[in-house]
Amino acid sequence: MINRVLIRTRVLQTAYTHLHRGELRLTAAEQDLQLSLERTYDLYLYLLQLIPSLTDFYQEVLEIRRRKHLATHQERTPNLRLVENQLARQLASSEKLQQWYDQFGLRWEEDEALLRHLIRLIEDSELYEAYLSDRETSYERDQAFWADVFHQLFTQDEHLNEWLEQHSLYWEDDLQVLEKIECEERPSSEEEQILQVITSAKEQGGYQASRFENGPVEIVKDFVEKSIRKATQELPIDDQLLPMFRDSEDETFARHLLRQVLLKQEEYLQLIEPVLTEGWSSERLADIDALLLRLGVTEFLHFPGIPTHITINEYVELAKHYSTAHSASFVNGILDAMARKFREEGKILKQ
Repeated sequence: MINRVLIRTRVLQTAYTHLHRGELRLTAAEQDLQLSLERTYDLYLYLLQLIPSLTDFYQEVLEIRRRKHLATHQERTPNLRLVENQLARQLASSEKLQQWYDQFGLRWEEDEALLRHLIRLIEDSELYEAYLSDRETSYERDQAFWADVFHQLFTQDEHLNEWLEQHSLYWEDDLQVLEKIECEERPSSEEEQILQVITSAKEQGGYQASRFENGPVEIVKDFVEKSIRKATQELPIDDQLLPMFRDSEDETFARHLLRQVLLKQEEYLQLIEPVLTEGWSSERLADIDALLLRLGVTEFLHFPGIPTHITINEYVELAKHYSTAHSASFVNGILDAMARKFREEGKILKQ
């Protein structure tokens, strides 16, 4: 489940944190990276567990409504289709998911306000209305309903997003990180002007912000939706849950990438210096840009199976999010020049 886009992002975050502590402890950095990847996988399992947990809670809600003194006919005879959803039952039967959930410290059931909010979100939606009125009763229809709920309702719900952010620093909103970095790298006088413009735009209804599509949390949500859509009734659900890593190569890639970029940071800066455009030096580089370039060089030199254009594209995308507005084109130009230089010098043979 943890693909290389996620790995690069977590390595970037971990390396940036440890380089700014002023004391490089490689073992501690590797432990922090491992923890961030584990928490990322926890989010995948936790969001899948939301379906059976919310189903159980909804069954309790329906029973409370049924027992009301002045219950309506609809409340006395509720439609049980959501409670009997076959995908929810399949997930509830997962021994792997239940064992993980039992030892995980955070439980959906402990926040009834959140669960009630999500139930209202579902009940008020056109998705739910269409689901109840649909004559087709099949595993595939039940499966499609929950996939659509995640895609159309849950992934964009601010209340759920805020709740996740509050319960793990590894699940926080990437958009807030972006705004913080942009402001920190600008002069205070210009920052005040930026804030004034943003405030004015918000007041006039002209301000828009979107979540980082390739951010860790967004990628995990996408994997949850894909897992729901790809589930089949014939196979045990435990066999269909995605593993933490696709294979051992990805796990090795994460550790090796972090280790090399931390151990050889000065060596890589010396390689980058001659390629920098006129008027620039490694001392003038923004810290995040310098780290992105060193990560790119690390992949060029240590991972022969990764084409150079893949490496360049990945770090350009990270530059768009984690650095300034002009960093993406800068990182693209420098890494492209580095790749050509390494090929000419015979340091790399890949394209």
